[in-house]
Amino acid sequence: MPGAQGTVGSQQPVGVTGLQGARVVHRDGTVALDGVTLLAEPGEVLVVVGASGSGKSTVLRAIAGLVRLKSGSVLIDGSPTSASPQLRNVAMVFEDTQLMPFLTVARNMGFGLHTRHTPEDEAARRVTEQASRLRVRRLLHRLPNQISAGQRGQVGIGRALVMSPRAFLLDEPLAHVDAHERIRMRRVISETVRGAGVTTLWVTHDQDEALAVADRVALLREGAVVQIDAPRRMYDRPADLLVADFLGALPAGRLRATLVESGGQGGYRVGSRVLPTWRPLPPELTPWVGRDVVLGLRPEAVQVRSDDPDPHLARLDGLARWVERRGSDTYVTAVYGDGNRLVARDSGRSGARPGDLVPLLVDASRAMVCEPQSPHRVLFAPA
Repeated sequence: MPGAQGTVGSQQPVGVTGLQGARVVHRDGTVALDGVTLLAEPGEVLVVVGASGSGKSTVLRAIAGLVRLKSGSVLIDGSPTSASPQLRNVAMVFEDTQLMPFLTVARNMGFGLHTRHTPEDEAARRVTEQASRLRVRRLLHRLPNQISAGQRGQVGIGRALVMSPRAFLLDEPLAHVDAHERIRMRRVISETVRGAGVTTLWVTHDQDEALAVADRVALLREGAVVQIDAPRRMYDRPADLLVADFLGALPAGRLRATLVESGGQGGYRVGSRVLPTWRPLPPELTPWVGRDVVLGLRPEAVQVRSDDPDPHLARLDGLARWVERRGSDTYVTAVYGDGNRLVARDSGRSGARPGDLVPLLVDASRAMVCEPQSPHRVLFAPA
């Protein structure tokens, strides 16, 4: 898989934290993780994404020692460990942060330090330092019921970080925060963990959050790693169309076609139409000439326009099924022919409504060329 991570022989990677060849099986026989290798580099923010039930939270719980491995190993700072959870010195923050209601924010943040008998002045210094980093210093004297849900989440993160953990595990830390507060908090958390230099594995279902905070993104599907890569590279070169769908604001359109070549240039036959790419055929697609493929087309590659000023764009007329407005942009989901679905960006001037026949201008040079079978492995993605 693109960006897959592994080791040579029995040598352990230096300083990494995560799972190596981990298999987790629940009591009912369900395989939660199936040979997962997921290793964060020292100081890295590795974000784990995937659909519900893909194994995201199980990854964190296995690293923390809350789930037993059937096989494989947990590595912390490059060393295998089977120690009990309290001896691993990793901090985990769950999606629903629980604070002790009768203690102030300062006491909540310093609770773990007091249980370790940290001197009072040292504990106060570390709490104040983390509160400043998380921008909650002004709240230290308040009780949990006197602050917002987002602020309680920040306090929970501060409570974990004051313990100077070897690794930081975040399980949907912003799940219960409203949209505007989520954007602010993800910046604060990202700055804080990077400032602390702590290796962080961050689970989220929000693709915008993942792309905004990650050094690398790992996508899980049915307990297996599908792809690990830098956010921009994963967006530009997804392993398959399901990965592309997960990372995109809207799903990529699908257009069934036959790959053709004429005069050294590639193109796609769709029904009686040929969509030219105006580019030489990439070598990796040569074996696919004359064969069926699926074109993955993100909304930026398809426009709703009645005029056709650009000869490099091919026009297809589709039946609008759904019109959605997102800020200043309008998107039209349309069907073309038998089983083809396209999502197009609309300037907003077309006035398209569901049921209308709409002109779709397709830039075939921006298509991801994929295998015809689901999950539509990407054979070629344009640079």
